[in-house]
Amino acid sequence: MKQGWTAAVVVAAAAMSVLIAVWALWPRTATVAAPQTGQAQARQYLDASACLLTGSSGVSHGTPGAQAWRAMESASQASHVMVSYLPSAGPADVPALLRTLAERKCGVIVVTGGSSKQVTSAARANPGHRFILVTTIAAAGPPALPPNAVIVSAANAAGRINQEVTALAGAS
Repeated sequence: MKQGWTAAVVVAAAAMSVLIAVWALWPRTATVAAPQTGQAQARQYLDASACLLTGSSGVSHGTPGAQAWRAMESASQASHVMVSYLPSAGPADVPALLRTLAERKCGVIVVTGGSSKQVTSAARANPGHRFILVTTIAAAGPPALPPNAVIVSAANAAGRINQEVTALAGAS
């Protein structure tokens, strides 16, 4: 008799486990709540992007990359152009990274971690892209830049970045 009760308890426990598993895994109708006021929603971006190439310090506070990045994020908020950045490990990496950004179809490429020679070379090789070199050092003389490249001082960079990113939004 004791074996009969033990078997009945085991069968009942197994049946209860199966019922709980079926209940837990049973498909339910999904309900999606409408976003409430003030709740973050996914941004809808245009099919346009602007990219930043920084020095090895990236977009750390107090660097030229940080100032340019703030300007790009602000322009993105207003224009819905997607923005991204890449830090370079050093001057030797800059030409390859500029090619990478051009291949990514960045319509505007802002550079805070490169030389005017590197940016000029990349701009000549990629005439369908706009290049902005942000510099804190005054050049000895104006370099011969292609029409798709400009050099701006760090003080004037935010305005020029906003102008170029906004123009990119109008072109898409």
